[in-house]
Amino acid sequence: MAEKKKNKLDLILDKLTAHDKKFAAQDQKFDNIIGKLIKNDEKFDELDNKITTKFSDVLGGLDRVMGELETARQERVFAKAEDDRQNLRLNDLEGRAKKVEVKIGA
Repeated sequence: MAEKKKNKLDLILDKLTAHDKKFAAQDQKFDNIIGKLIKNDEKFDELDNKITTKFSDVLGGLDRVMGELETARQERVFAKAEDDRQNLRLNDLEGRAKKVEVKIGA
């Protein structure tokens, strides 16, 4: 009877050992998958950093272009104001010249 119990116990222990080996194999597979996921996560972080850097470069370039456009717009405003002043002076001078022509009979 003791022999029979021992054999049953040995069979149970053998099955448990086999299950432990299967679980160890599964654990190794999970470890491999986790390693791949960590590598992919690192690659995504690297890609995110590259995209962020490029986006910052693009925005910096746009800021410079916008600054140049603003400067050009301000220069046009000042040039238009100067043109308007010169047109007023020219119209005034033309009016004065006509008055002088009328007086001298030209």
